[in-house]
This record gives sequence, C-alpha cells and structure tokens, in this order.
Amino acid sequence: MHLKQLVNDKECYEQFQEYIDKLISMRQRSIETANDSTTMYRQQGAIDVLRKLKLLRETVNGPTN
Repeated sequence: MHLKQLVNDKECYEQFQEYIDKLISMRQRSIETANDSTTMYRQQGAIDVLRKLKLLRETVNGPTN
C-alpha cells in the first residue's frame, strides 16, 4: 500500500528517481577509483540493485497492456 502511494505520487517519485541516479553516480565514481576487484564487483552489484529500484513503479503497478 505504501509503495503504491510512493510510485503514484509524481513529484515524490521523481525525487526518488533523482536520488537513485545520484547514488548510481557515486557508485560509478567508486568503481573508477577502486584499487581491487572485490571493491569493483561490490559497486557493480550495488548499481545493479539501484537500477532495479528505478523500475519500482512498473513492479508495483504491474505491466500496462
């Protein structure tokens, strides 16, 4: 119920998307400066999860046909 309110409130969801984009940018910068492969892989995993969060509206509301 609370997720539907978040994803269907245009202004709130846009702010959420912007926040996710900032987090992705931060993780990408961390990859660029990573000194070891473990750190790089962790950052890649975090980016993957953040990108899935960007699809939250579609997941909560279901497919639109």
